[in-house]
Amino acid sequence: MIKLLLDENVPAAIGDFLRNMSFDVIHAKDLGMLGSSDDRIMEVARREERTLITFDKHFADVVLYPPNSHWGVIRIRIHPPVLGDVTKALAHFLKQFDMSTIRGTLIVLENNGFRVRRAALT
Repeated sequence: MIKLLLDENVPAAIGDFLRNMSFDVIHAKDLGMLGSSDDRIMEVARREERTLITFDKHFADVVLYPPNSHWGVIRIRIHPPVLGDVTKALAHFLKQFDMSTIRGTLIVLENNGFRVRRAALT
């Protein structure tokens, strides 16, 4: 089962939406991590082998968080972040993307699609 960690800036309703799709979802708030640093959030995501879902653009910085260093990041880049638009974009993404391949991947999710950046092969 794919495990997800929602950053504190992601509405709890997104977690409900993803749970209804059978994902194992936990919110930063449930872990008492409101106000935690980005590095702390990523540390927990790595330790628990969870893909991070966030609106925070810093997590899309591949210098700070190289794709091969985590279990996946989905950076939501939808403005304004209307709940219906976000869930629609997530639903479309989840129909198109094989989540079993998310490890080491940065996804930038937008209203009109998504971009995928994977760890470089060595």
